[in-house]
Amino acid sequence: MICKMKTQEEIQKEIEQEEISLAKDRKYLKEKEKALIEKKVKLRMDAIVDNLYPLFLEKQAKHTQKSVYLNPVLLNSALTSYFYDVYKFKNFSGSEWANRNKHAAYIIKWIVRFRPIQISENTEHVTSEIADINLKFALMCGFSFLGKEMTSLIMENKRKSNNKEGLSFYDELMYNLRYRHLSGKKLILTFEAIELAFKKDKQF
Repeated sequence: MICKMKTQEEIQKEIEQEEISLAKDRKYLKEKEKALIEKKVKLRMDAIVDNLYPLFLEKQAKHTQKSVYLNPVLLNSALTSYFYDVYKFKNFSGSEWANRNKHAAYIIKWIVRFRPIQISENTEHVTSEIADINLKFALMCGFSFLGKEMTSLIMENKRKSNNKEGLSFYDELMYNLRYRHLSGKKLILTFEAIELAFKKDKQF
């Protein structure tokens, strides 16, 4: 049997048809991904508005509580960007899940970027606590992914460092978020370093 060789034009046409098919598949998957992210954003929004933010606010000074409010539009934008970052990582790495350090890093990155806690117009005196309110809130949201043990270790390190020279891990994070531009990758590396340091410290 003699097999007819395909011409370059036929091969090119097949390639174009495959590209069209792949483009349709990508469009369909993006639409599915967008719908799923919207559901996740709504779920996380409800958790933050109903639970995490009130818990965070009650720990602040009375003046701060009266001077700030949570902007739902900015929070929605921050959470949407956070979930898209997570999905970009999973698509790039081929992984089904992102670990807790990545979740913590990405949500901190975007809450700091969008600053969803806003200062009320009638606020006359802006304290340092109010100025740093979004940074602290971002860390609280990020720490919610790390688990109680890891968070307790970080806060214990902060308490012990208050009477010593040098900054605690928490204070270093605050300093870097306040004065430097931290990418998601840098924050991931920071949390991985903290996790390794604490694991090593617990061995002795």
